[in-house]
Amino acid sequence: MTELALPAGSLQSALTAFKEGADAVYLGLKSFSARANATNFTFEDLAKLRQVALTEGKKIYVTVNTLIEESELDEAYKTLKHIDFIGCDGIIVQDLGLINLVKTYAPSLSLHASTQLAVHTITGVQELVRLGFERVVLARELTFQEVKRIRESCKDVELKVFIHGALCYSFSGLCTASEQLCGRSANRGSCAQICRNYFTVEHDSAVPSALSPIPQGVKDGWFFSMSDMKAGPVAKELEELGIESLKVEGRMKSPAYTGLAARYYRAVLDGDDSAEELDEALSVVFSRRQTSGWLASYGREKQDFTIRRAPTLGSTSYPGHRGIKAARITLVKSDSVMVTLLTDVALRDGLMYFIRSQRQPIDTIKFGINTLIDQRGRSITEAYEGESVAIPLPANAPRPHTGEFFYLISRHDQNPALISEALPLSKHPLDMTFTLEEGLLSIQCQYGEATYEIPTSEARKPQETESNIVSIFSQSDTSFLTLGSINLVNRTQLSLEQIFLPLSVLKTIRRDWYDLLDRTLAQELTKSLVREPIAEKLEMSTLPPRSLLLTEQKIPYLELKTLAHAQQPLASLLFNHEDHYYLPLSPIMFDEDAFFADLDKVVARMKEENLLDSVSFGLNNLGQIAYFRDHQLPCFFDIYLYLANSEAANLALTFGLKMEGGYLWMERKETDTEYWPFIPTVVDDAFSPPLFISRSCFRHDSLRLSCEGCPYRGSWYVKGDNQRYRVIVEDCITTVVNA
Repeated sequence: MTELALPAGSLQSALTAFKEGADAVYLGLKSFSARANATNFTFEDLAKLRQVALTEGKKIYVTVNTLIEESELDEAYKTLKHIDFIGCDGIIVQDLGLINLVKTYAPSLSLHASTQLAVHTITGVQELVRLGFERVVLARELTFQEVKRIRESCKDVELKVFIHGALCYSFSGLCTASEQLCGRSANRGSCAQICRNYFTVEHDSAVPSALSPIPQGVKDGWFFSMSDMKAGPVAKELEELGIESLKVEGRMKSPAYTGLAARYYRAVLDGDDSAEELDEALSVVFSRRQTSGWLASYGREKQDFTIRRAPTLGSTSYPGHRGIKAARITLVKSDSVMVTLLTDVALRDGLMYFIRSQRQPIDTIKFGINTLIDQRGRSITEAYEGESVAIPLPANAPRPHTGEFFYLISRHDQNPALISEALPLSKHPLDMTFTLEEGLLSIQCQYGEATYEIPTSEARKPQETESNIVSIFSQSDTSFLTLGSINLVNRTQLSLEQIFLPLSVLKTIRRDWYDLLDRTLAQELTKSLVREPIAEKLEMSTLPPRSLLLTEQKIPYLELKTLAHAQQPLASLLFNHEDHYYLPLSPIMFDEDAFFADLDKVVARMKEENLLDSVSFGLNNLGQIAYFRDHQLPCFFDIYLYLANSEAANLALTFGLKMEGGYLWMERKETDTEYWPFIPTVVDDAFSPPLFISRSCFRHDSLRLSCEGCPYRGSWYVKGDNQRYRVIVEDCITTVVNA
């Protein structure tokens, strides 16, 4: 059965998700979570939820899905040890450096690949399988047919597919907009959502007008804001395809959202007739403009030039929660409006309407319904679809116009009842040996041993000594540990049935014993990672300043299709530095058959031109590794195969590549290289990577231009907060760079 996985930004959200039908939840801890601003979980919260999951047959996935800096490896190691001790059903990671740490120090944890790894090809999934991943969360930019192709080719790994929630404009893991503009790294869980900002657009005068069209009347908008995904219509098809897990996005959202999303998709998967009603309720809790994303609303089955006739994927007219249409305005008075209801409403429901704004294209007025007046002038508490009612407007707010709409953005009763979080912990059972001697009780287990004085007098009636010990020591209060199996050794002169052990003394011993175990456990879980400094580094090439490996359009990679079909010598097209040539590969490779066919052609031409021995290839996606392992061509880890720490560098050496080095993760300008096997090349300050790399076509999804007669390329300038950027479309892929 396909698993339904819901987001849990808090313990309350997780409990609500389980209650409403989720099979699993995914959650982050207080550190190393890609949703750093969510409430997130303490280890105690995780232990509570783990016990609930074990009792109810549910699953928990813990996200450690950010890039880890060298100085944080010790904390990351301790975090993994804690998660491994408490237990979960999978750990979702982005940083390559965590792979060996998990395998070595937390081997019971199942490795799951985060969507932050931007894996969108068969070869990428296969490389993750080779690394030991048991599940891959595929990139959100895939169509149903592309998911199907991966499923059919990769049967030895579990796949997870997004079906609901926010879509990023850029490929997850490849976005640098937030870091560049706000100093908040999306790869560190602190995305500032630059894609939801408002921009103005203008022509690029350096290109023909046909390559920089702007529709009449369009000058500003939220051009990089994506619609939310709602893939309910294809959820059953994904289940039939054999996808192991369907994922709802939203760890920053409320328990109400989590609960309704769980109920809606549970109904969809179970064929329940309540799905339509639940769909509307979920949209009221939170929804931008909704489509089925690339999965089912892209208008293409693959990355080709099929004319897209489906609705665009953007949410460019307004980037926020808009709920559902609630009422059409029929008359505007000085302090109220008459409306015809399109859905049921009640007192304390939240409404919103749009107004023109001086600062940006539109703004919103939001207010709660505090009065409802029916056509007879009576005050009522609720009204129903089709009825006409009067609703007071907020004081001093701009007036809406006749014919416009109110939107329902919250219901007075949408928040679920709180679920008690006073829950038992999931405890780690320990096998213990109890040894009774005259006046003494000794206890031993893997975390320690202790001896206590205790009276061992002869009882007046037969005793259940072992049962008493089991009963008392099974009660470990707030400890993460508890009694497992017991081995009771009697070295007294009395039989067990004859020994009287005061229960009050046993309870006192129990408290001290578990205090001792807890201290020992804490010491064990907080031990630092032991590593040996590497004094003699591998000799690797010092790579060129990364700012030199840029096209005239400031794109930091070269397109193989262009190189494979170029008429001029390749030496004139490659990046050159100190008589050596560099070919950084694109991190995007949807049509991998065409990608590698073009790469074969380029390599063949390099041989013909006696150039191959002077070329190094930059790898920017895991899906490129197998080709270079098989062909043993000189290569380096480029800016999108992040080397954020020494563990990632160590893993890079295990790929079997003819590796010449790598760039340090481009968002950092220094690192402690004491434990690195080689010295990485720091990306120079002059280098500025693209803010966004997107499958969303700026021409079509942002400017709403038709695909009819499209040259599949274009160039524009956009401006936001006094900063100017260039938008480049090539083969329907959008790249946004600093102007």
